[in-house]
Amino acid sequence: MGAGEDRISALPDELLHAILVELRSARAAARTSVLSRRWRHVWEHLPEFILDDHDTTRRPLPDAVDAALAAFSATAPPLECLHIQIRFLRQGSSRWVQASRAAPWLRFASEHVVGELRLFVPLPDVDGKEEELELPACPRAKTIILSLPGSWRLRPQLPGLFVTLTSLQIGYVRMEASELTDLVSKHCPVLRDLAIIINLVAVSDVSLLSGSLQSLQFVVRNTRRLEVIAPRLEKLFVYRRTHEARISCPKLAELVWNGGAYDPSHHKFEDVGRHLQLLEIERSSGAASLMRQFVEVDKLKLHISIPRGTPGYKRLLNETNQLPKCRTLYISLLWRNHGISPAMLHLLRSCNSTRKVSVNLIDSRGRLLAHYSCPLSCPCRSVKSARIDDIALSVLEEVELDNFTSSNDELEFLEKLSRCNATLLKRLVINSAYYPTTPLTKAICEKVHSMWRPNVNVEFYVFLGGRRVRFD
Repeated sequence: MGAGEDRISALPDELLHAILVELRSARAAARTSVLSRRWRHVWEHLPEFILDDHDTTRRPLPDAVDAALAAFSATAPPLECLHIQIRFLRQGSSRWVQASRAAPWLRFASEHVVGELRLFVPLPDVDGKEEELELPACPRAKTIILSLPGSWRLRPQLPGLFVTLTSLQIGYVRMEASELTDLVSKHCPVLRDLAIIINLVAVSDVSLLSGSLQSLQFVVRNTRRLEVIAPRLEKLFVYRRTHEARISCPKLAELVWNGGAYDPSHHKFEDVGRHLQLLEIERSSGAASLMRQFVEVDKLKLHISIPRGTPGYKRLLNETNQLPKCRTLYISLLWRNHGISPAMLHLLRSCNSTRKVSVNLIDSRGRLLAHYSCPLSCPCRSVKSARIDDIALSVLEEVELDNFTSSNDELEFLEKLSRCNATLLKRLVINSAYYPTTPLTKAICEKVHSMWRPNVNVEFYVFLGGRRVRFD
């Protein structure tokens, strides 16, 4: 080729498409049509359309979406990816996107998307009015992610099958419980991963029956009763209060329960195994009853917030008097009301089979007007709560402490822990808080080092510029 000739335009369409896809913007790709006649229609055959307001063009994004979808060539191959993301409308826009504007986008996706559909369109709540948006069947889409904050109400068009859909995320909309139930149970035959973060239109029952579902994240307001019957389900995350629940998942391996108080007479786990890889309980009363469902847990995560006063501490003792056998024990402890040592020693006393203990310390002091002191009658002040001779940590190998602030309570706990019977302990990791009230010093490090046997490797880390670095 002679000097000045356009070598890129001579490339085959497949390579030009690969170049334009790397722009990660359908609008940027469309602007290449002005380069020459050769480029005029190349972008219309892209396998991916990404339309978001990261682009600095002055044209309002909804108008750009309409234009891009209208220009999509009838002879183009199906879309592997359609992303439409509108975080805000630019100055000068007359209105937000309404259902009449967004519905054609979804109809386009139902006809052309064979891979991933991702739609993020906020709609402000104005005078309590909501917009109904219909979700048509997308028979060839494999992944659908809908994030619709504001006053949207999603209405699946049923009957209609999502025959290849394996992953579905629906966020921040309102839905009818019956439509949600039908969508998942009857119209997604190969769905594996489901995440729903929505509000039900009214307090209702939700029943999810699926022979293919493997992972479920359920964050649904106004759920009266949740029923999950899924023979292949391995991961279940429940993050909203449910008055009743029936769970039948024989392959369940990971359970996160933040569904309010657990009541075994109303929340029933039927046909589930007795061994979990993960059990995580978020500040829920009834935790003892839930933990008794399982004999062994590889990783047990407890998020504990002890209320002020004697009743709150007694409830902790009763709820955690016997923990399931676990390899790793993770404790997130909001500790200021009763101190660290009494609660942590009790938990270690209740779980002597763990190989690793990880503690995330949350100091509530910043939210209190004054330091709270327990009454002398509180069990956290008893002689028994300070005992360590009945704590046997015979297989403990590692302890990690997060959000360390060099407080006296923390140092007292470390000193007591160092005197526990833990002959196999090899490593202690202390991670300073991002913004500690008392910065970590060499003196503090030396004091902690002096508490432990020489064969215990004590490591300190701090955060500098957002990076975790060793403090020596």
